[in-house]
Order: sequence, then C-alpha cells, then structure tokens
Amino acid sequence: MAERNPNPLKVLEGSKMSAVVFVQDYVQLQFDGPGLTVLTQSKVTFLERCFEWGKSGYRDALCDQIGKLVRLAVSIPEQEIKIEFETGALLSISLKSEDYRGAEAAVFDNPPNPTVVWQ
Repeated sequence: MAERNPNPLKVLEGSKMSAVVFVQDYVQLQFDGPGLTVLTQSKVTFLERCFEWGKSGYRDALCDQIGKLVRLAVSIPEQEIKIEFETGALLSISLKSEDYRGAEAAVFDNPPNPTVVWQ
C-alpha cells in the first residue's frame, strides 16, 4: 500500500460512526462524511467478547457503535486497521495477506483527499 499520510484514518478521531451498510460479503462504514469499505476479515471486541464477521453477534456489536465517537483510528501496515469507539468497543480489520478475499482489504474515501486503498 502506498500512502502519503502515515495515518489517513486519524481524521475519524472525534467523529461519529453514522451508518453501517452490509453488502453481501463486505461492509461499508460511514463517519460523518468519510467512508471505509471493509473487504477482509474483521471483528468487534467489546467487554472481553469477540464477534467475528459472519458469526452471531457481529452485526449487532458493530451497529451498536452507530452514533458513537471514534476515540482512536489507526492503520498498522500489513497487520490491521484499529478503530476504537468511546464505548470501549474495538473494530479490528485484518490487513494480513492470508485474510484477503480479493485484491484489497479496505478502501477509505474522504473527499477531496485521495482515496486510500489497502492492498
């Protein structure tokens, strides 16, 4: 992944997640403007429970964060994207090549800035 900004997701900190859209085998997250499309394995950890994509509780755990502030948003190259909410819930999105289902793991849109693609 080539990116000019070492942490393009930092702009999410202090914003609210405003929507979650489930589309067949991926999910789109909206944050008061910017959007993150998640195309690889992800999980929500909350109160010492882990909810993985495709498993019971994942959708509820993720949707429970709608309207909540993002406390931390960071990308760790070739490891994961971490988004922590004010509730203490942590969304982890894998950037490990073995978890990819296609050519990309995630796509971040924050116009007018360039789109960031993790591939």
